[in-house]
Amino acid sequence: MGWFSGSKTPKNDWSAMSTVINTEAKLQSLGGITPSRRAGVIYRNDEEIPFMKEIKSELNSVLYIGDGATKTAFEIEDDDRGMRWIVLEDGNFGDLVSSVYTVGNAIGMNEGSDNLLAAVFELYFTGTVEDNTYRSGLRTYWIYRYDRKAFYPFVPTGESEGERDRQTEARLGQDLRKHGLTIEKSLTEWMGLWGIPF
Repeated sequence: MGWFSGSKTPKNDWSAMSTVINTEAKLQSLGGITPSRRAGVIYRNDEEIPFMKEIKSELNSVLYIGDGATKTAFEIEDDDRGMRWIVLEDGNFGDLVSSVYTVGNAIGMNEGSDNLLAAVFELYFTGTVEDNTYRSGLRTYWIYRYDRKAFYPFVPTGESEGERDRQTEARLGQDLRKHGLTIEKSLTEWMGLWGIPF
């Protein structure tokens, strides 16, 4: 997979990740996009870290208890590459983004910041964005890299590594940047991510 190297930028996760809420709202108003109810956080599991060892009960606490709790549903899945996914589901996109941030922040604040890899949002195109027309129903993933503090679009065309639509990704990246999404500037850092469990 070539997971993720590169220098950190000065932005924090929320200032970068919250741009997905504004961008999605703008594209929704143009009739160009429909968000999925699902998103995920992927990280390298380490049972030596107490928070990760008790991840299910810890996430129940941060997502379900206290003021501002989103009560976003979640499942934990391990993939065939030794990574762990926290798959979140919420019908309110703002709450979904907030929950993704909360999960990543909780892991990062509890000795797991070096283990965080990416947050992944699933969105479907329903029409035209700016001057570019996208196939209706086009499934895209907007991947947020914790080490780069930026997003990039990923459009897989199959389940095997290397199967992706780079031309659509490039056009989409330009359009998303115009609409306010914090986009990774270096195309060489747009790493493919196959086997997304949603």
